[in-house]
Amino acid sequence: MKINWLWDTRLSETRVKKILEDEKNPRFYIYAEKLFSRVGSPQTAFSYIPKEVFCRQWPVIKQRIDKDAWSKGKADSWQKIYDQISAQLDVHGNALSERMGIAQQIKEVRLQLGYTQVEMAEKLGVIQQFISKLETGRENLTIDTLKRIADVFEKKLIIRLG
Repeated sequence: MKINWLWDTRLSETRVKKILEDEKNPRFYIYAEKLFSRVGSPQTAFSYIPKEVFCRQWPVIKQRIDKDAWSKGKADSWQKIYDQISAQLDVHGNALSERMGIAQQIKEVRLQLGYTQVEMAEKLGVIQQFISKLETGRENLTIDTLKRIADVFEKKLIIRLG
């Protein structure tokens, strides 16, 4: 039996689908929040919102879901899906491919110096899972973090704009 996730709205499913196709629509977040807090099936959700749009908009959608007392905890499963999809898609222009290049460089230097992820994490004052996310491109690094990593490796941090 199909559950009507739009039970509290006067708009038709067709109209809501149009809103969700346009992430710039002022009502996009209202219906995206409803969708991801009420629908548990990725197949159903992604029939309304493309995966690329989901990845771009997930931080705001998640924030809205987390603020709603009735939806507490609903974002957890979608966060896992977001992590998987965003690791596969280049959703921010070349940002992901550039991040993957940096991640690969960090991993190569770590391995050349003979550090384990645990040892590197200890030197940076973070947990091993952070290093894992960093090396798989799932962590968006700040310049400060890159500088700290360079210091741990006793390397210079050089940033070039082409």
